[in-house]
Amino acid sequence: MSLPQSRDTELSDDRRQAQRLQAPMTVVIGNTPYAITNWSLSGVKIADYYGDLAPPDDADLRVLVPTAGPGALFQTEAEVRRREEDTPELAVAFKDLDPLARQTLNRYFHDRIIDECE
Repeated sequence: MSLPQSRDTELSDDRRQAQRLQAPMTVVIGNTPYAITNWSLSGVKIADYYGDLAPPDDADLRVLVPTAGPGALFQTEAEVRRREEDTPELAVAFKDLDPLARQTLNRYFHDRIIDECE
């Protein structure tokens, strides 16, 4: 079965422009939690995805961010940008993060960068 690929072929070598982290995070689609391969402030790459989503589908996500303390949870909508043929990975871009979700990701991103530099 041939899966739809990215609509943006100009970015095929490095499709996501934002800096990526491999820090842990979980995304829930429907009732299924998925680990993240890597993520940025603009989207996530989901590991071990065997569902039906493919470009250019939209998906409602719940994102669990393991910040210091109890962690954080936010909901957002994302667009499927790419589904890998050779691995069970799904790349999605956040559509409109609300200010609190963006602040949560920024804080976690900043904390992870500092941890990686130490």
